[in-house]
Amino acid sequence: MLRAVQLVLGTGVFVAMSCSTTALLNNTSPTSNFAPGLGIPTPRTISVGFINNTPFRAIFTFGAYDQLDENTIPQNFGQLRLEGNTSSAQIAQPCRKTFSVGGEELIRLIELNRNSPLITVNDPAALVDGVNFSGAPLGDPLEAEPTEGTALGLVRLVGVDFTCERTDIRQVTGTGVLIFTFEQDAAAPGGFRIDYSFVTP
Repeated sequence: MLRAVQLVLGTGVFVAMSCSTTALLNNTSPTSNFAPGLGIPTPRTISVGFINNTPFRAIFTFGAYDQLDENTIPQNFGQLRLEGNTSSAQIAQPCRKTFSVGGEELIRLIELNRNSPLITVNDPAALVDGVNFSGAPLGDPLEAEPTEGTALGLVRLVGVDFTCERTDIRQVTGTGVLIFTFEQDAAAPGGFRIDYSFVTP
């Protein structure tokens, strides 16, 4: 009986350590620099890019926030309508603890803070959970609607899935690139998925 309890406790400790390791890496990874002369932290920037390998327009919102800060606001988030079989330029984003493409919490935080001067929604039709894929022509009322399907949102953590590390102490920005690729996938919920890769510094 004692051995059984030890095994269960041991398993529980292992699980707890696994979870806490992820949290530790996320919470201790650097995301800011001290501003020269001011002595206050200022967020580093990261680069993100999107590749649409589907024949359909992808409509989505992306951005970063600090999931453990109850006052977090996803400032400088972006919205895109990315045409089929095209890719975006690299886009600068603030480095925060969490980066999201169409994640439920990102969308909730934007909606919750719509009255904040720090929030500007340029494309209300792109403020959706996940990613919409439309086959409607530009100018059609359905051009941002999921006429072809959807992809689930994707969330990535600094220190676990990417870093904001610099290759030189004089740099003010991270030097890696987060790449999100949209693929058509009949087995995925909504018929599409988001693949992710990180190009290290």
